[in-house]
Amino acid sequence: MALGIPIKIVVLTIVGMAGLAAMLVIIDNGENAIPKQLRADLKSSNIIILPAFNGSEYINVEVEVIDTIEGTSVEKASVALSGLGAISVNMTDNDGYTILRLKRTDLDLKAGEGYLQLDVKANGFQDYSNEYAVKIVI
Repeated sequence: MALGIPIKIVVLTIVGMAGLAAMLVIIDNGENAIPKQLRADLKSSNIIILPAFNGSEYINVEVEVIDTIEGTSVEKASVALSGLGAISVNMTDNDGYTILRLKRTDLDLKAGEGYLQLDVKANGFQDYSNEYAVKIVI
């Protein structure tokens, strides 16, 4: 009976190693499993003074989304600008640019100023968020 235990340990070790190898093949290589980092740059001003937009009903904010490691543009990223009772969502084009349009009358500014939050999501990338991306002033 004592002779059977070492053989069982060897067999179970071989079976366990084969199972581990099969799982590692399924997981894929490690580079694709780790999401990359991205950043979003505002191409328009990050301070918006509402009296300057008296003639316009909409405020346009241009955003560029970039892969921080490679420095290339990120296409088909979901970009959202929200806060003060308003929200605008759009996707980036092939060059990594998008324009977010906010209706001026949707902004609820009881304190005279406030901030809009920028959120960016893309496949294969970590989510990006900036709570104070754009300052709105009356």
